[in-house]
Amino acid sequence: MKLRVETTSRGSVEQNFAGRVEQRVREQACRESGALSYAVSIERTADGGARVEVRRVMPAKVPDMVRRFVGDDITVEQVERWGPPGPTGTRTATVEVTVKGQPASMTGSMVLSPDGPDGAGCTELVTGEVTVAIPFLGRRIEPEIVKVIEAALRIDHRVGQAWVSRPD
Repeated sequence: MKLRVETTSRGSVEQNFAGRVEQRVREQACRESGALSYAVSIERTADGGARVEVRRVMPAKVPDMVRRFVGDDITVEQVERWGPPGPTGTRTATVEVTVKGQPASMTGSMVLSPDGPDGAGCTELVTGEVTVAIPFLGRRIEPEIVKVIEAALRIDHRVGQAWVSRPD
């Protein structure tokens, strides 16, 4: 099932990227998402990119049909591999999301692009393919997994925007 989440920001691409690779921002997003526990690892790369790993144990707020498969909580691991800034000022990451112990995952990309007449704003676009490899039921469960991933992405964005907008 396709996933597409697009958000905008007044901050620049580089300000938004800085928020995405800020430990405190990612940890705050985990807390605000209701994670029972979490771990965040951020490693800058020599080319100006970064590798971000976020592991969250979340309460299983899913329909009963899905809860029978996943249990009372869900461990979600997200890995972002950010490259250096592109020639037009964009930043791109590959994104992999896995639900540990479950046949559910998402692979996709995240792109931060300059927005507005002077490029002072930013558009963030996350696209991907969510799959649940359970015969017959996978297609019925995929929309629920998409909702969970979308909610986490929107919280990440909101917390990042608060950080970008903070007074210096």
